[in-house]
Formats: sequence, C-alpha cells, structure tokens
Amino acid sequence: MSPARIILSTGSLYTLETGHVFALAAETGFDGIEIMCDPRPITRDPAALQALSEQYTLPILTLHSPFLKLALPDWEDAQDEVSRVCRTLQLAERLNAESIVVHLPWRIGVKQFWLSSHFVSVPWPFERRYNRMKMWIANELAAVQRGTPVRIAIENMPVRSLLGLHINASWWNSIDEWSRVHDWLTLDTTHWGTLGINPVDAYRAARERVQHVHLSNYDGREHRLPHRGHLDLAAFLQALAADDFAGTVSLEAGPDVLEAPDESAIRRNLQASIDFMRQHLNHS
Repeated sequence: MSPARIILSTGSLYTLETGHVFALAAETGFDGIEIMCDPRPITRDPAALQALSEQYTLPILTLHSPFLKLALPDWEDAQDEVSRVCRTLQLAERLNAESIVVHLPWRIGVKQFWLSSHFVSVPWPFERRYNRMKMWIANELAAVQRGTPVRIAIENMPVRSLLGLHINASWWNSIDEWSRVHDWLTLDTTHWGTLGINPVDAYRAARERVQHVHLSNYDGREHRLPHRGHLDLAAFLQALAADDFAGTVSLEAGPDVLEAPDESAIRRNLQASIDFMRQHLNHS
C-alpha cells in the first residue's frame, strides 16, 4: 500500500460551496483536502475550515496560496503576492497542514481577467517590472522555511499563449531550474505537459524534494481527468509508488472537466479518477 495520500483540491469544484466539495470528497473516498484560497471568505477562515474538516473527517493537508490579484478585505495587502503567501502560511500553521502551494513568479508582465466564468492569465511581454516575488524566493524563502514546520512547495507553471505564440512566462520554469529552486516542490503534471515534458522526467530530477503533486492530464487543454489525455499518468504514479512517495497527490481538474453542476456526473468522474489513482499508486 502506497504511503501517499490522495486528496481533492477545492479548486477542482470552485463553482460549488466549499462544504459541498468536502462532502463529495468524503463520499468518493479521498484521504484529505487541498484548500484553494480564493476570494470567498470561507476558504481563508480557519474556524470554518476546521469545522468542515472535523464534520467530514477529512484532514486539510495542503493550502494553495491565492494567485488572483484581487482585494481580500480580511487579508491586508492581499494584492501583494508575498503577503498572500505569508497569510496562507499562517493559515496552514493554524490548521496543522503539511504544505502550501506557491506559484513560480512571473518573468514578464501578465494581464488577468475573467472570461466566461474562467480566470485567464495572458502574458504581456510589453511590460517588465521589478519582481518582488522572485527576490523573495531567491533571498528570503530559505529563512522563512527554517522557521515553520509547513513545507512551502514551489509549483512549476504552464506555457502561456499570446497571438499563437507559446511563451514560458515564469522564472525557473525548466526541469533543471525548478528542481533546485527550493527544498520543497509541487509537481503539476498538466503544466509539464504544456511544455512537452514527461512528468516522470521532472519527478526523477527533483525526487525527494517533491512534497505535493497536482495530478491532471493534458490533451492540448489543461487539467483533464487523470485517465484521459496524452500524458502517461499511470507510469507517473507507478514511479511515485516505486519510491514509496509519502507526500500528497491532489486531483486538480476543473468544474467543466468534472461536468459540474451535474451531481451524478461529478461523482462518476471523481470516482473514476480516484480509482485510477489508487490502482497505479498501489501498483507493484
């Protein structure tokens, strides 16, 4: 039996109430939850989250720092990315979570906006600015990490498109650089897929530094169900199992991919995903 824990990201069903996502995760057999901290206050309320965790007997193992540049009235300076990370870390400490997820910093400018209920980030190479997040990771993250039991896990990012061009818009977003950027990492399989990289190769480069995995497939579109796409995620999960990977593996699809709001379809897709994940994590 693999020591890895299979968890569900609330970001997979951000169109549903957070409590509803807990209920679906419990019903379909997930081991825990990853909280996507977003503009909804409940996703950043330690008392409310702890109550949901206890109600559904699902530990909150990971929190994802907000990546939207939006004002959050209950989080001071929330439009500053470093401040958002520090707030997420404090929340994780209160909830006794194991890790938080932090994106690699932007290398070029980016425009962010809502499009048909999806939040879209478009690279904007015409804008270059001082990158506080990059400097924080390079100069301060190691000291912050030494002061907390929560593992700050840096996530690889996808290629972005602008006018038909593919742009690697993040600092340290190659296997060689990402695998050495920090002691703890989040490996996102679909993001590697956008670069044409086999996630097994990324895992083997980083290995013991990988604390957390965002699992989803890629077929030219990101965040597909694990068993549907071009990536051989069976082989990837088997590589984790062969190493007795003891971190967390989070299903990170999207509401449309899980066929929300159709309740029966959501359950069917969650069950098929977790069955696939357990089958290959327990492969011998």
